[in-house]
Amino acid sequence: MVITYIYSNCLTDQLRVQLRCRNLVDAINRTGSHSANLLDINSFAQNTVDAQLMCAGSDILVIYRYLYGPILNALQYWKARDKKVIVDFDQAVNFMTADKPEYSFWFHGVPLEGWIAKDDTPIDPSPLEQFKWGLNMVDAATVSSTRLVDDWSQFTNIYQIPDYINTYQYPVLDKTHENEVWIGLGDSVNYDSLMKSGLLAAMEYVCQKQPEVKLILCNLEKGPDMKFDIDPAQIKIYYPRSFEEWVTILLKLDIGLAPIHGNYDVRLSTAKLLEFMISKTPWIASEQLTFHELLQYGQWVKNTPDAWKNAILSTIDQLDVYQKKASKEPFLFAISQDVSANIDKVLKIYASIINQL
Repeated sequence: MVITYIYSNCLTDQLRVQLRCRNLVDAINRTGSHSANLLDINSFAQNTVDAQLMCAGSDILVIYRYLYGPILNALQYWKARDKKVIVDFDQAVNFMTADKPEYSFWFHGVPLEGWIAKDDTPIDPSPLEQFKWGLNMVDAATVSSTRLVDDWSQFTNIYQIPDYINTYQYPVLDKTHENEVWIGLGDSVNYDSLMKSGLLAAMEYVCQKQPEVKLILCNLEKGPDMKFDIDPAQIKIYYPRSFEEWVTILLKLDIGLAPIHGNYDVRLSTAKLLEFMISKTPWIASEQLTFHELLQYGQWVKNTPDAWKNAILSTIDQLDVYQKKASKEPFLFAISQDVSANIDKVLKIYASIINQL
């Protein structure tokens, strides 16, 4: 079987492209009996010579996330040549709120940076509307969470492929920070979720009481009303633009946090918690069904400032205990989610799509 993954060029997508495309390509090629390629979405949409050769030699084409305009045209081109085409997506685009940077693209057609559009002319109809058209055109869709399966099954055949990790990409590093405690929220932070979950108020209290605490924020989605009642010296904000940059930050965290609030958040995958576990980082998450399968591997709190505050302070006070626990069962579970250990499950899904009438 030959699979070609058609990936997004946008810088802001690259951490997710690593999980949804590059990791799978690496694992498939390591099987020795199947092969996989990477093709950037601009080349696919423009039907370049390289794109033609790569797609013609593939059994299945996997388009990451986007279905509109020139991508739909290319999709139809290859469907007419009897290629199986699926779309893989990992966002609840229909529940995206106005505070998220991608909202203007999906709902108002504002072109994304570095994208296919030749000018700033809004995309019409909206990408969200065209996405629904595309779902009726593809042979199937793969998604990262059960809730996304439920949401979109009316449009096409939907299969869940969880986020798997390349475990070798997370080397063990010394977490010592000269008496600092680094507390981070994963590879992206939505201010609205941070505030409405009660976590922001809790961290403001924790930072005031514990000056050694550093709040680590990556890819912070800035809003017009964003405020932090925290000493600026206690906040570190990073914008990693490669997977390797993000992992360097992740491996330095002492405690991981995963706030979940609203319809968009409850449809996220468990990737954030898996990355905490593979880096042996104890974590605290909102008590939501989204992460229920990982209940035994971390701490769960209700979305109130007091619940977050008490859990964080308790973890800081007993950090050695929690870190030792994180290096046992949680770490072993994360290893079991290695992409190579699970690639046969993915290939079986692709085979069933290829064989469906």
